[in-house]
Amino acid sequence: MDSRGERVLTSLVGDWSGGVPVFVHVKDGRIIRIRPMVFGADEAKPWSIKVGDKVFSPPRKTSPAPFDLAQRRRVYNPKRVLYPLKRVGFTPGGKGSTDNRGKGEFTRITWDEALDILVGELKRIKETYGNSAIFTIASGHGNMGQLNSHGLMRRVLNFWGGNTPMIRNPDSWEGWFWGAEHVWGFDEGVGMTSQYDLLEDTMQNSDMSVFWSHDPEKSAWMSSQDVSQWLLWMKELGKKMVFITPDLNFCAATKSDKWIPIRPGTDAALAAAIAYVWITEGSYYKDFVETHGVGFHKWKSYVMGVDDGMPKTPQWAEGITGVPARVTRALAREWASKRTHLSIKWGGASRTPYATEWARMMVYLQTMQGMGRPGVSIN
Repeated sequence: MDSRGERVLTSLVGDWSGGVPVFVHVKDGRIIRIRPMVFGADEAKPWSIKVGDKVFSPPRKTSPAPFDLAQRRRVYNPKRVLYPLKRVGFTPGGKGSTDNRGKGEFTRITWDEALDILVGELKRIKETYGNSAIFTIASGHGNMGQLNSHGLMRRVLNFWGGNTPMIRNPDSWEGWFWGAEHVWGFDEGVGMTSQYDLLEDTMQNSDMSVFWSHDPEKSAWMSSQDVSQWLLWMKELGKKMVFITPDLNFCAATKSDKWIPIRPGTDAALAAAIAYVWITEGSYYKDFVETHGVGFHKWKSYVMGVDDGMPKTPQWAEGITGVPARVTRALAREWASKRTHLSIKWGGASRTPYATEWARMMVYLQTMQGMGRPGVSIN
């Protein structure tokens, strides 16, 4: 307790990636402010990355996102739902009025009453119509055995006779995981973790970064401003940054050397056209593909139009993507001529129908450029 009567507590704010440490000031049982955690000289030893004669190291404080510093407003928002509510006029048993639907008129009920209504309605539907009439609406996210609605809701109902699940497209990060993991053959669930420590390699060895459908300051991890500092380092080092995205997002507007607008959902066509340039011009790592690119001949046949009679040329892609053929060729040639880091980080292209195809092609492209060489990575 300080002289102002405030207690300073430590906490974590941020998304499910783990959160960012912060100081939380509390007075009279209420949050007064949230601020970054600042470390003393003897409290934390920051890491550093050396590039040439330059040494880069983060500041001795945490960097929570702006909306995390405003969590107090969320906690005390008058619209926050704090207890169970029942729509006015609703009566369990299928006999209540529906006149108030959409009007937002609710009355407070107890937790016991809410549980009794839920259980009672489930029993009624099952006895009247059968288990197939119980429709489970879950997120498009994967089921990883976590204690959340992604998996347990269906699991419980399956023990009770079944349900009718809603099957959705892989419209979030699954577009990446469910596509790419079947190409490069590993998954976090089978003992191999993703590579999250590529910053040093990128800063030291990459010449260019391609951010494909990805605003790293907005759609990477929504938990801190660390990435903003990293991108400033990249600019200081003169690393070229190319953004492929339908919208001129904040990061593309403030950090990019080249922005390539593309029609939403057409990213796979652009990827195929880039591969076409590399194949026809021989600007890919043939030895690496020969030893590590299992099934490359099938991919090559598709790109060259052997089976469907439609070569995936930059001109072909232009009509689909809206990206001029000359831009596609220039990008493909520069990508192949430099050590290029590819950043996708579950961006927007992984959140569209058939996003798995784009995800697969991202792995194909970096494999063609010898993925794993210094500066040639994907994250």
